[in-house]
Amino acid sequence: MKNKITFSLIILLSVFANAQQHRNFGRGGMSRIEELEKIKLIEALNMDEQTTLKFFSRRTEYQNKIKTLNKNGDEQLDKLSDYINTNGNKNTDELKNIINNYLSTTESIIKERTKFINSLSDILTYEQISKLLVFEKKFRDEIRGILFRERMKKK
Repeated sequence: MKNKITFSLIILLSVFANAQQHRNFGRGGMSRIEELEKIKLIEALNMDEQTTLKFFSRRTEYQNKIKTLNKNGDEQLDKLSDYINTNGNKNTDELKNIINNYLSTTESIIKERTKFINSLSDILTYEQISKLLVFEKKFRDEIRGILFRERMKKK
């Protein structure tokens, strides 16, 4: 039964990933990494079909919020860079304002992450939440390592 569910979810995720890939031409590599992450996450957390759907729905909502916040943070850093390059550091108040906006955005990211993790207690056990946190760290490190090794091969 578990194999049928896993197989069904892999098919479902493949269809969604394929549709996503067509919408974001050029993001194929990232899409495949996200698909792999989802599959490994389902296995690591040992979720049933209903839990998987609830989890990924909530996670997608969280990721969209984080993307928006990251975009805002990037805009603040761009604004800071532009201001420094054009004005130097003549207006300390303006620099202070941009820095505070950036820091506020990074605080919002941390708050959203905390809110997301805490919100999972109604669909995941604390053991699964713990596995999620460990999984995310290990997966990021693994991907970072692969990318670093590939970059070193090209040099």
